[in-house]
Amino acid sequence: MKIIEVLKMKRYLALAVLSSLVMSIIYVYTQVLGNLRNVDLWLTIIPWYNAILFTIFSILFGITFAYQVYLWKQPKVCAISTKAKGAGTGSIGTFGTFLIAQCPACASLGALFLPISVTVTLTKFSWLINLASIGLLLFTLRYLGAFKRSEKD
Repeated sequence: MKIIEVLKMKRYLALAVLSSLVMSIIYVYTQVLGNLRNVDLWLTIIPWYNAILFTIFSILFGITFAYQVYLWKQPKVCAISTKAKGAGTGSIGTFGTFLIAQCPACASLGALFLPISVTVTLTKFSWLINLASIGLLLFTLRYLGAFKRSEKD
């Protein structure tokens, strides 16, 4: 698969790991609304299934970002419109994840912009939104050809 081929290159693997870490740090920072003393509390009360889904999301985010950077640097691997649509699809999932709270006691970034009733509903169904965000990232990778067989296969 092309994605494996790309991630075998050290610079794109490093970019995937770095962007996953940056995404995680920014996300956790927004979940505690900038109060870094609450990070340990956030980590202890996050439901295990949300922690797993968020970890999968962060890893896929890093892989998607690294793969998109790879495609942007390649001459005519895919059309510019395909690159732009892929970036848009991945961004929708990322934005959706930032609006939900991973733990029931946390106020997410969405709490600053949405009514409390919407925030409570988003928190209740956060696992579904996490799954949808993961699905959008997988769709983006598929759309960009990451799962196609490479020429070496």
